[in-house]
Parts: sequence; structure tokens; C-alpha cells
Amino acid sequence: MVFRTALTSTGLVVLFFTVVACKSTAPIAQPLPPPPPPVASTETPAHDNFNAVLWVQTSAEYQALTQQAYMAAQLALDEALDDPTWTASVEQERLGDFADLPPAVVLDVDETVLDNSAYQARLIRDNARYASSSWAAWAEEAAATEVAGALAYTKEAAERGVTVVYITNRKAAEERATRKNLSALGFPLAEGEDIVLTRSERPEWTSSDKTPRREDIARRYRIVQLVGDNLGDFIEAEGTPAERKAAVTRYADYWGLRWIMLPNPTYGNWEGALFGRDYKKPAAQQRSDKTLGLRY
Repeated sequence: MVFRTALTSTGLVVLFFTVVACKSTAPIAQPLPPPPPPVASTETPAHDNFNAVLWVQTSAEYQALTQQAYMAAQLALDEALDDPTWTASVEQERLGDFADLPPAVVLDVDETVLDNSAYQARLIRDNARYASSSWAAWAEEAAATEVAGALAYTKEAAERGVTVVYITNRKAAEERATRKNLSALGFPLAEGEDIVLTRSERPEWTSSDKTPRREDIARRYRIVQLVGDNLGDFIEAEGTPAERKAAVTRYADYWGLRWIMLPNPTYGNWEGALFGRDYKKPAAQQRSDKTLGLRY
């Protein structure tokens, strides 16, 4: 009994020290390391023109608006031709003596008769911005399509003896390809005189302001209608957004009759007016300036 008791006591002592030794050699829990810093997103930010170009290319509403605009133009053409005192050109009003001139309609080209949304879509695909080199390459393709309603309107005008004139801010070097594009789609192109007036075609036409070119047409024709997608297609209008809106109000009686406006949410002087038309500003600064135009 004594031996068994001693053995038991010794075993208990050994067991105790064994447990203590195990505890003393066990690893001490360390605090978890801090999480790694977040990785910057590599996702390309949305292109400013994404929704606008999609709307032009896919929406029934855009097609309805352009057809509506050209239908209004055709309906007003009767009154325009019957009234020799009717002119759509403020330049012609200043010049006077236009009643006996042959009639003409004057249209912008891009986003008025030619749809260049495929070029804008390429910029979105490539996460790029407009550049004169990429635009010149696009113009050379002569691949623009018709803005819905434009062909029917211009053909109707031509059949009624009205000369169709195109005033565009495409450069003179792009006129040949522009004519090719218009001709391929069936747009009227009168022979024997220049009815496609481009920027820089003459030394005095270097500006994007179309006033001098409208004056040139006003000396030869009674301009019965103007059609465009930008306020500058109707009057010289390079002011602030508020000044441009005031001009629209000032000529309220012209819209839908003498002046036909086409929708274009993808680009135009409306955008430049938001950052002072300073196209040398970095893109981030332009966007920041444009943000100030938002109303909440």
C-alpha cells in the first residue's frame, strides 16, 4: 500500500510538471496582421459619351424626333415658297432685295443629314477623345449613314425646284469624301456651282462661324429654311449658356418654320460653352467646369 501510494504521488507530480511544461512551450497567439491596402480599380471609367451615343444609335425616340423635325420642315415649305418676303436668314434680312432670288434650303451636314455616331462609338470603344486625325480618317471612309427624314426632305425640296445647299465645318480637304458620302446616300447635289461650303474653302472662311458662308448663299438665293443641330447653324452664337438660351427665345417665331433643329446630345457648341470654349484645357478640367452646369 505504501509503495502504491508513493507511486501514485510520484505520478501525479510528474503529470503536473508535464502539463506545465507543455503549456510553457506552446506558441503564444499573435495579433492578426493588418489587412492589405485596397488595390486600385483597373476598371475603365465610363466614357462621357456612352449614354448619348447609345441613345442616338438605339432609341426609337431619337428616330422619331429627327423624322418629326423633317416633317415639320416639309409642311412649312409650302408657305415658305409662296411668300416672297419669307427668309430664314438674318444675314439676308440685313442685305435686303431677296424676293426675286431663286429659293434654297441650307443644311448643316454632320448629325443633320449624315449620322456619324459610328465614329463616336469607336471613340468610346477605344476610350479616346475627338482628334482631327481620327475624324479625317472617318470622313475619308465616307461611311456615315442618313439621319432619318433628311433624305426625304431634301429630295422633296429639290423636286420643287429648291436648291439644296450644305454648309459644314468639315475642312476643305474633306469635301471630296463628303460629296462621295452624300451622293452614295442619294442626297441632291446640284451641278455647276458650289453647294457644299466647307471651312477654310476660302481664306475668309477659316472660322467655324458660318455667318460669312450664309451671307454668300444669301446673295445668290432666297434662303427659305435653315436646318441644323447646333445654334451656330442658324445665327452666330458662341456666348455663355444663358446667352445662347436668350437667343433661342429672341427668335421664338422661327423655330419649326424657318429654322429646324435636330437633336444632338453627343457634341456641339452647347458643350464648349460650359468650359469657355477653351479646348486646350485638360479633359479633367473641362469635366470639372461642365459639372458646374448641373442643377440640383
